[in-house]
Amino acid sequence: MRIAVCDDEKVQVNGNVEVIEKWAAHRKVNVHIDTFSSAEEFLFRWSEGQPYDLAIFDIQMRKMTGIELAKTIRKKDNDLQIVFITGITDHVFEGYDVAALNYLVKPYAPKLFVKTLDKAHALFKQKETGSLMVSQEGRLIRIPYVEISYMEIKGHYFDIYTLTMGDFRMKKKMDEMVALLDSSLFIRCHRSFIVNIAQVTSLGRLEVKLKGGQTVPLSLPNVQPVTQLFLDYHYKHNISPTDGEGS
Repeated sequence: MRIAVCDDEKVQVNGNVEVIEKWAAHRKVNVHIDTFSSAEEFLFRWSEGQPYDLAIFDIQMRKMTGIELAKTIRKKDNDLQIVFITGITDHVFEGYDVAALNYLVKPYAPKLFVKTLDKAHALFKQKETGSLMVSQEGRLIRIPYVEISYMEIKGHYFDIYTLTMGDFRMKKKMDEMVALLDSSLFIRCHRSFIVNIAQVTSLGRLEVKLKGGQTVPLSLPNVQPVTQLFLDYHYKHNISPTDGEGS
């Protein structure tokens, strides 16, 4: 679960991160936390296609406020869960305008923050298998993992091939993309390719065959890890490795 904390007070940021880390350890939730000292800093990262599942914004920040930041986000993304933290209640109704998950008024008890994190995590888990956010013609689009067949890196960009949504292009390095994706579903099978193991029907000596009939290369150093993930996935979902493969 990727969480962003945006506040121009370092003490508040550190306090929020501490609560999140304790909550994650207690609930056994895998989290990645990024911190930002201004709305502008967050927007720069977000506009580059960096996805988050939960954003925690202080309302009273210099220059752009948390409310203004949320309104900017909502022009392109209605899925991001947003929590506001503030010392005053004047903006509470504006929080409803941007579909905020919660509004915490300082000083708040850590247990109230924990309840909000529990709610955010429950909503996060309701998503099918997660998603990848890409920028397309000025809009941020979430591609469900179940839609992605495979990806190929070409220079500084990934071409992302989906089942029904068309093809997309995203600027990312290989190690950045691998770190971004769910490792129980996606694996690097070649220096230039990543496959969704749920879309793999069979493994050859030097290629991977996909449900759509495509084949992508499989390099020798990747044979063992790809084969292991393929077997683990089918065992976990009680699927015969030949299910879905054409005759």
